[in-house]
Amino acid sequence: MKLNQKSFAALAVLALPACMMNQSGNIEATKTGDISRPAAKGSPVAELRAACGAEGFMTGPGVASVARQPYLQQVTPTSAMIGWVAVEGGEGRVEITTPDGAQVASKAADVEVTAVRVAGEQQVWAKVDGLAPDTIYCYALAGADGALSERIGFRTAPAADSERTIRVLAFGDSGGGGSDQQMLLDQMFEYPYDLMIHTGDLAYDDGTIGQFESTVFGVYADLFRHLPFFPASGNHDYRTLQGAPFRDVFALPGDNGERWYSYDWGRIHFVALDTEADYETQAAWLDEDLARTTLPWKVVYMHRPMYSSGQHGSDTSLRRALEPVIESHGVQLVLAGHDHNYERMQPQGGVDHVVTGGGGVGTRPVGSSSFTAFSEDVIHYVLLEVGTEEMIMHAIDGSGQEFDSTVIPRVR
Repeated sequence: MKLNQKSFAALAVLALPACMMNQSGNIEATKTGDISRPAAKGSPVAELRAACGAEGFMTGPGVASVARQPYLQQVTPTSAMIGWVAVEGGEGRVEITTPDGAQVASKAADVEVTAVRVAGEQQVWAKVDGLAPDTIYCYALAGADGALSERIGFRTAPAADSERTIRVLAFGDSGGGGSDQQMLLDQMFEYPYDLMIHTGDLAYDDGTIGQFESTVFGVYADLFRHLPFFPASGNHDYRTLQGAPFRDVFALPGDNGERWYSYDWGRIHFVALDTEADYETQAAWLDEDLARTTLPWKVVYMHRPMYSSGQHGSDTSLRRALEPVIESHGVQLVLAGHDHNYERMQPQGGVDHVVTGGGGVGTRPVGSSSFTAFSEDVIHYVLLEVGTEEMIMHAIDGSGQEFDSTVIPRVR
C-alpha cells in the first residue's frame, strides 16, 4: 500500500537551503601517476534499486514527509541501523523485506531524546537484527496504519571469511555545498563500492545542524539511502558545541561517545580516529583495538595527516603518538584529509599513507617532500579494491578520470 496524505502525513521531504560556500578547485588532474590497473566502472546502487524497485524516496502523489531522508548506519553481516528525522509524533517504524516481498522484520523507531533538533522534529533510529551476511534486503518506512514508503535496497556486510572483492569509497573535506562538491558527487555514481568512509570536515564552515542538512544529507541522500557511511570528524565539524551536531546526526559504533571507533567489513578491520581529541588516549585505545582483531586487512583513517606536503603539513605530534602503534600491528593503509589535495606517500615503516582532502570544498597547492610518491591539487575521491592478497587504491578526479593508483600488498 502506498502512502497517502491522511495515513502518513508525518513524513515529508523538506527543501534544504543552499550552502553559501562555493570555493573553486581544480576539477581535472593535470598529471597522472601509475594507472596501469584502472578501476572498472559501474553503479554503486543500480543492483539495489533494481532489487527493490525504487530510484527515489517516496515519489508520487501524497508524499509529504521526513525532514531528513532515511540513511544507513552500523551495517554488519547480521544487522543494520536506519536513521531519519521525523516530524514529532510521526516516528513510525521500519519494515524489512526480501526483494520478492517476503517480510523479514518490523521495527518501531526509537527517538534519540538528547539529539538537538529544530522545533517539531525528532532524530529517530531503528535497528534490525537477524539478517544474513552479504544479502540484499529492502526497507520501507511505515505509518501508523501500515502505509509504506517506496522500498529502498541495501546489502548487509560480508562475513569475515568471504573471498569476494570489497570496494570502499573514501573522501574528505567535502561539505562546501558548491559546484565542486556536486561535480564530484556525480562521479560517485560511476564506480561500484559497498560502503563509504570520510576523513573529516563534512559540514563547512562550522559543523552546525543546518550545515549538516545542506552540505551532507542534502547532497548525498541518494547514496546514503542505500550505502552505509562511516565518517571521522574534522576540525570544522568541531566548531559547534565541540562536535555535538556530528555525534547527533550519526550513530557510530563503539563506546567512545562516537569520537573514535572501529568496525569490521568482511576481511577488513577499519578504525576511525578523532584528531581533535587527545592523541595519547587514542594511541592506547588503538593499541588494544588492533591487538584484538584477527582480520588480515587493517585500515586506519582520520582527519589531520601524519604525513603531508600541503598547506597544513605533517602533524608530527600525531605521528609520534600513533605511528609506533600502527606499524607494530601491521596496518596496511592510513587515510587522512585536512589538506585540500591528494598526496600518496612512499610507504613509511611498511605502511601506506594517503591524504584525500579534495572532496569538494576547493583545492590548495600541494608540494612534494622526501616521503612523497605522487601529489596533485585536485577535487577527487579514492576507491579501495580489497582482495585476499592485495589492495588497489584508485584516485578519481572530479571529471571521473582515474589519475593515480597503487597496489598495496597484504604482507610486505
